[in-house]
Amino acid sequence: MQSELDKFRDLAGRAQADLQNAKARVERESGELRKFAGEGMIRRILPTLDNFQRAFQHVPEELQTHEWVRGVAAIEQDLMKQMEEAGLKRMKSLGELADPARHEILTIGPGKEGIVTEVFEEGYELHGKVLRPAKVRAGDGSNEQKA
Repeated sequence: MQSELDKFRDLAGRAQADLQNAKARVERESGELRKFAGEGMIRRILPTLDNFQRAFQHVPEELQTHEWVRGVAAIEQDLMKQMEEAGLKRMKSLGELADPARHEILTIGPGKEGIVTEVFEEGYELHGKVLRPAKVRAGDGSNEQKA
């Protein structure tokens, strides 16, 4: 009788531990799901962020202080702020050690070996996960700098 009672206590203890582990796993998985639920939408917005950056790089100098340009810049900044609040972060690449997990090296050229010397397209992370690697040029070890 006592051995059966001990057996049932052990079984109940294991069942309770299994239930607690399952509950913790479900909470962890649902947290991850919530964090990355908007990933598809954010991926679709990345080209728009790129287009804003390209447009601002080519604004003629005489228009840089124009109210319309400043208004569009404010819209871009607000969009980026909203994306950051959703967990998106622009990766810092220029001057960093080239990392295959974070950088897609398109070309190699003059500069300190293995260091990113130019960024062709920004990379982004979502809650620490690389969403899109940066497209970059890395140094080949020659000391010549681009003119």
